[in-house]
Amino acid sequence: MVVFEVRQQLVALGNQFPTPPQRRRDGCSECRRKKVKCDLRRPVCSRCTRFPKECRYGQNFVSERQRLKRQDASEQPPHSPIKPKVSLCTNIDESVVILPRQIHLNPSPFLSTEQSLFFLRLFATETAPRLFPAAPSIFVHQLVNRALETPHLLHALLASASSHHGRLVGDTAAISRTATLKFTSYAVSGLRAALNSPEEMPKAETTMTALALSTNDICNGNRDIWQAHLSGATRLLAAFLDRHAEAPSVADPFDLCLVKWFATLDVMANLTGICASPTDRDPCWYLDKIPDAQVGYVDDISGYCPELIPMLAQLGQMAGRQDLFMAAKCGAQFTLPRQLLEEAQELEYRIRSITDRTVSDSTSKNHDSALTVDLQHTHRAFVHASLLHLHRRVQLLPRDHSQVKEDITNIVNAVLNIDPFSPANILILWPMFTAGCETSFVSERDLIQKRMANMQSLGLGNYTRARDMLRMFWSSGSLLPWDIYFAEQGIQLVLF
Repeated sequence: MVVFEVRQQLVALGNQFPTPPQRRRDGCSECRRKKVKCDLRRPVCSRCTRFPKECRYGQNFVSERQRLKRQDASEQPPHSPIKPKVSLCTNIDESVVILPRQIHLNPSPFLSTEQSLFFLRLFATETAPRLFPAAPSIFVHQLVNRALETPHLLHALLASASSHHGRLVGDTAAISRTATLKFTSYAVSGLRAALNSPEEMPKAETTMTALALSTNDICNGNRDIWQAHLSGATRLLAAFLDRHAEAPSVADPFDLCLVKWFATLDVMANLTGICASPTDRDPCWYLDKIPDAQVGYVDDISGYCPELIPMLAQLGQMAGRQDLFMAAKCGAQFTLPRQLLEEAQELEYRIRSITDRTVSDSTSKNHDSALTVDLQHTHRAFVHASLLHLHRRVQLLPRDHSQVKEDITNIVNAVLNIDPFSPANILILWPMFTAGCETSFVSERDLIQKRMANMQSLGLGNYTRARDMLRMFWSSGSLLPWDIYFAEQGIQLVLF
């Protein structure tokens, strides 16, 4: 009896004092390492202003069931039963990615192994920011959350993270390749099953799986597979957009990022002579779904204004003419047909008219001022790279022509205006590679090689191959445009 009374007094005494707040674990990596309080200022906290590159915010994966249990426990009075909720959270905290409750009969691992959990964390914190350095954070959050409800998309993301991890740590052993092949095989099998389902095929997640596989193939150098995945993504996106044909434009931010991701891959493929779009459709059939409010600004997925996309598609079609290809290949004198010359002049005027573009208000809110300024220069780099491609591949101007030299100088100046370690450098592989192939100045070649080396250190396999191809092209001493030279060598290079 005495023990019981003492216990009651202790309980009553404890209720008089509030429970001490739990220690926050969502600070930046540097503050957590030093075990000091972080003010959570984004993108760089106050303590890390001198060393901003060390200030990183990770993402904590919390199951929906566990989150709801904690929330109900804090709201319910003592000794009252906790009633589980079945609705999913729609408001996503930027520091926490909510994992939905596991579906009982779903064959996906859903983070059931340490390996899958590790690679999903890596994708959210490292791989996705490399693939989409300027994308809105909500896109990555939704991508991860949708993948947790879509097994084939989840496996495609795990394959991307696995291959990225192998490049980051320099792992060329069979262990890294085995994990990537395992996840890729699961993704392909699930994607095939989705293609046979009338309900699953037109979903955005199905198209996203094909795009993720194609992107990973490009980064891994799988030349024979990426094109098949991109072609499949073309058909899937057509089915997805046809299902929403009544809508004038794509309203959902996630679906819009999906369309722009496809546009970036498709345009870069067409510029190198690889057409993945259906022959019965316009090369830019999907661009009608991009809202007009975003057309006049630098896109946060591609790094250039959407107005440039149809111009790049037209440029690819013009450069793909057989007569131009043979004339450039043989180095013979060639007089452009009058109609083609007028078309080239009109295209050049349109390209120059969009040289100066800024970012939208939403992009400015999502990123710091330094990145938004860098995005204006990535757009300019693409504009001048387009002019360089027009002058060299359509108008067939020689490399020592004053106009070609001016194009190269403008690209280099745009690159110089971007911080050497800015994530914006990830977006300008095509402009840098194009200028690097055409310039004969050692200083400009060194600049481009160093920028590419910085991006290669981030585990970007496409930059690794681009650097190798640059050295190969330089050592050959060829005066051909680079795309014709590599076509002659039987090498496909997609500069994404």
